[in-house]
Amino acid sequence: MNEKRAAAYRLSATVALVLAVLTIIEYVAGVYWPSPVVLMLLALFKAVAVLNYFMHVSRLWTAEEEH
Repeated sequence: MNEKRAAAYRLSATVALVLAVLTIIEYVAGVYWPSPVVLMLLALFKAVAVLNYFMHVSRLWTAEEEH
C-alpha cells in the first residue's frame, strides 16, 4: 500500500472516530443536559465533518486540475 493511500485510510479512520466520540457526547448531553442549543451545535459539527471528509464538498470550490 502506498503512503498516500495509507494517509487517506488514517484520515478516514480518524474522522470516523471523531464522529463516534461526538455521537457519544451528544447522547450523554441529551440524557443529562437536554439543551437544544448544545445538541444542535454537536449535530452541526458532525454534519460539517461528514460533508468535508466523506462527501468532499470542499472540492467544489477548488480549481479543477488540468489533464
